[in-house]
Amino acid sequence: MIALGVDTLCWHLLLERGEISVERVLEEARDLGCDHVQLSLHHVRTRSVAQLESLGEQGLLLLASGDFLGAARKGDRVEEGVARVEGWLEGAAAIGSPILRVASGFYRVDLVGEPETIELERRYVIDVLAGSLPLAESAGIQLVLENHSDFSIGEYRSIVEELPRVGVFLDLINPIAALDDPLPVIEQLAPLAPAGHVKDYEFRSIQTDDAYHRRGFEVLYRYPGEGVAPLRDLVGALRAAIGERPFFLGVEGLDNRAGVHDQLERLRPSLALLRELVESPGG
Repeated sequence: MIALGVDTLCWHLLLERGEISVERVLEEARDLGCDHVQLSLHHVRTRSVAQLESLGEQGLLLLASGDFLGAARKGDRVEEGVARVEGWLEGAAAIGSPILRVASGFYRVDLVGEPETIELERRYVIDVLAGSLPLAESAGIQLVLENHSDFSIGEYRSIVEELPRVGVFLDLINPIAALDDPLPVIEQLAPLAPAGHVKDYEFRSIQTDDAYHRRGFEVLYRYPGEGVAPLRDLVGALRAAIGERPFFLGVEGLDNRAGVHDQLERLRPSLALLRELVESPGG
């Protein structure tokens, strides 16, 4: 029951530079045989409600993505976060999205060794989501919090246990960037998630000038099938965790560049691989 789609983030820099329109992105998604498009509301931030409604009438399911809720460590107040969500909910309602994906305002690697700051951000996220729930429920939209390379699995569970009406937007690969094992994350969070992201990654060594040894390594995101992620195991874990209920899985193509229109040639094999994994009994 996993429906495959794409995120407009695959075209992010082309959209930001005006090199492609959202309408053209939707056409390309249809050409790829996608079931849905995860629409970043950032990419349509200048459009009116009427213009957003016209996007939602083009015959393709659109799922809304908001942005960062804010950063408590930088002085953001809960009411500011709730106001952000209110604006995104208006956009989500206009495009007919049943969910609104949101994310915290930090990456764990930036706050390693600062448990008090991480707790501050965890509390901020809970308070913003709690303040936003009445607005979301009146609009018939579920708030879903992405595992955004930020909280640990225990911290995520604490959030959804305190806010049981909030769901999870499950990224299969983000646990790697949070220094976590993705398999237990998928097993524990997938039952709480109606939708999520998939991508791939590769490791690259950073050598000294004479290449005698390396200073370290970096993780680079790639399209599914272009890297070393154990996608068969991860998708298999997702399938086992969700059972027969629907789940919307979108390719998050973060590896995009201005002036480079390579999305179709990269997404076709990525989606073919994912279709094999979600349909194969051994997936």
